[in-house]
Amino acid sequence: MIFDHKLRLKKLRAELKKLGIGSLLVSNETNVKYISGFKGGDALVIVTPDAQFFLTDSRYTEDARDSICGFTIVEVTTSTYDVISQIVKKNRIRKLGFDSQNLPYEVARKLAGFIRPAKLVVAKNIIENLRAVKDLNEIEAIKRSIDVASDVLKKISGKIRPGISERYISDSIECEFIKRGARTAFETISACGRNSSKPHAHATTDKVARNDVLMLDMGCRLELYNSDITRMVFIGKVKDKIKEIYRIVRAAQDAAIEKIRPGVKISQIDLAGRGYIARKGYGKFFGHSLGHGIGMDVHEEPSISKRNDSTLKSGMVFTVEPAIYLPKFGGVRIEDMVLVTDKGCEVLTR
Repeated sequence: MIFDHKLRLKKLRAELKKLGIGSLLVSNETNVKYISGFKGGDALVIVTPDAQFFLTDSRYTEDARDSICGFTIVEVTTSTYDVISQIVKKNRIRKLGFDSQNLPYEVARKLAGFIRPAKLVVAKNIIENLRAVKDLNEIEAIKRSIDVASDVLKKISGKIRPGISERYISDSIECEFIKRGARTAFETISACGRNSSKPHAHATTDKVARNDVLMLDMGCRLELYNSDITRMVFIGKVKDKIKEIYRIVRAAQDAAIEKIRPGVKISQIDLAGRGYIARKGYGKFFGHSLGHGIGMDVHEEPSISKRNDSTLKSGMVFTVEPAIYLPKFGGVRIEDMVLVTDKGCEVLTR
């Protein structure tokens, strides 16, 4: 899959210009990959109005020269602070932006001293916001990741029987991903019975029982992009209470998805799903956000939260995952990935 890193740099520079910053230090590993195309780690990028510098050490310089283009590769042999300071001075940078969420306070404080008289200024979530809107190649990469996850989900679901442990199921899922050239995107959640009331339950040696319910939350990383799906697997006769909350969660998800289209406030999407669950009397049993953006990271912008009043844009990809968790009894979560389109949305995982 080929991604247009020149276009990404162009968009980044346009955002920096709006903010009056001009130059940016990129320290988040995912953002470095997004801007440069480098697949390794331990690297920094500095973007100026006219150039872009890729900083790494001797372990990765050869790989960087072979795999990325358009960047000046700078091998750090002594102090990263010195190297950044030299680039700032040679390029007459007056303001160097940095993301306060990625650079530790002590590192930022020390760096500010090294680059004086240039100023180190906060530039929060600039690249993260660019990443929130996917291009056609990114969407295709996400769909390929979903195809693998859906295939594995179908295979594993068909093999679940009483007596199989949660851990065996989660391990089997991860092995199937590897067979298909992917890796698990996060720790697979395999939670049966009362364990399903824990939103992020860890797989245990507990075994699936007759007339049980199993929550499977799984996803894979393929070609740098992730998938994330949650399904409920029913074994035998389902308890009436589980049936009830399943119907409510499914209806809540449908209500939220119905609202998705460009220009709609994200908080309204959360409200549609959360409000339905609350009206059915289960509001206190749904505590987390309705969903999250997903792409190069499993959790990224936009956050589908009641506190997020940003508006949806075509090209955004995120999860819609309403849930009801009844402590010591069990829970239901249904999670699908959606793509915001020009006219509405496309559910990618059904």
